[in-house]
Amino acid sequence: MKLNNRELYSLFVEKDITYLHHANTVATATTFIEQGGLLSRGDVEDMQLSQTYQASDEEDKQFDVWYDVFVDTADLHDWFGRQNIYGPILFKLNIDFLLKDDLEVWVTKNNPMYWHAGLTDVDKYFQSVQELRDEWKTIERQKKMVTIRKPGKPILFENLEKVIVDDPRVKIYDTYVLSAEMSAGLTKATENVKNLRSLFEYRLCSSCYCHSNYLKQVSTEQLARLFLPKEHEKYSG
Repeated sequence: MKLNNRELYSLFVEKDITYLHHANTVATATTFIEQGGLLSRGDVEDMQLSQTYQASDEEDKQFDVWYDVFVDTADLHDWFGRQNIYGPILFKLNIDFLLKDDLEVWVTKNNPMYWHAGLTDVDKYFQSVQELRDEWKTIERQKKMVTIRKPGKPILFENLEKVIVDDPRVKIYDTYVLSAEMSAGLTKATENVKNLRSLFEYRLCSSCYCHSNYLKQVSTEQLARLFLPKEHEKYSG
């Protein structure tokens, strides 16, 4: 259900939420940078651009969210004290786009990867900002996904405040330092938009499990998928 953007803006301010967040792999993030905004997975596919495969792709198509863009109300890396499963590049966006009505915004009651065929739209989405307010404390933060419905174009870079980058401090294949390979890919992607480089910052984690998880729990192939740029010989998209 489409929500009233200005009412949603007011609710977020009330909840001290002034930024929204989108995390992705290096390969997909560089496509966004080159195109000038966040894109739905469907639009990236239609434009024959590069993006990393996600386990939820078939469900996204089945449940008609393939052409939607998702943003979170929290930095989930910081929220959970571990790496974001969607990727190490986090686009941090201010919420001022909600003061306009050019984008259709919905909010989920759970991540679509957990939906099933028996659910109705009432089960899947909040039907009003008031319902979202009433149920704010009963539904976990990560389940309330802000959904930009079928924008059909790159969006939200005019609201981009920071690009926060994980430093895994890991070498793979005994050769490639992931932070260096990632940095090279991001430098190439921003060659025509060098002003974006000032927005990049490495995440500093003092009490977080991300480094340990990257080192001990994430496979080499998965690290390559998350961190290597799309043109890298070892990238496995």
